[in-house]
Amino acid sequence: MKKNSRILLILLAAIVTLNACRPDKFEDTGAVRNVKTSFGGTWKLSKVTQKDEDAAQKGFPYSTLDLTTLFPYTDYSITLNVTNSGQTTTFTTTAGNSPAVIGVANGDWSAGPTQYPTYLAFKQGAATDTLTLGSYPAGGRNVLQLKKERRDASTGKLLVSYTYEFTKQ
Repeated sequence: MKKNSRILLILLAAIVTLNACRPDKFEDTGAVRNVKTSFGGTWKLSKVTQKDEDAAQKGFPYSTLDLTTLFPYTDYSITLNVTNSGQTTTFTTTAGNSPAVIGVANGDWSAGPTQYPTYLAFKQGAATDTLTLGSYPAGGRNVLQLKKERRDASTGKLLVSYTYEFTKQ
C-alpha cells in the first residue's frame, strides 16, 4: 500500500509538472510607437553632470561632478517642434543666464536613426551640434537625457562628457 501511494504521488507530480509546461499566449502589443512624437514640447534643463572619462576609466574616485548649482543651468530651456506624424521640424532655445548647452540657438532638428533614435542633431545654417540620447521620455517619465562628449582634437580620445537632464514643461 505504501509503495502504491509513492508511485501515485510521483505520477501525480509528473502530470502536474508536464501540464504546467505549456507556452503562454501573448497578446499583440499593437503598432510600433513613433518615439519622435514624445520629443515634442518645451523642455527645461533640470540637472547637469560632468564626468571625467579618463579618471573614471582608471577607477579614480570623484570622477563625476554635479554642475547644476555652479552655474544657472536651470534657466536653459529648449522647444522641440514635431508634426502629428512624428516628423521633426524646428527648435528654439532660451538660454537666460545659463551657459549655452547646444551650440546653435535655433533652427531645424532631427533624430536618428529613424525608428529608434540614438542622437539628436541641431542645425542652424551650416552649423550642426549633435548630442547623444541617454533616455527617451516614455510613459509617465517626462525626462529627456542628452549627452555631449568632448574629445582630444589630435587623438580623438574621450576626455570629458556632460549629461544634460531635461524635464518636460
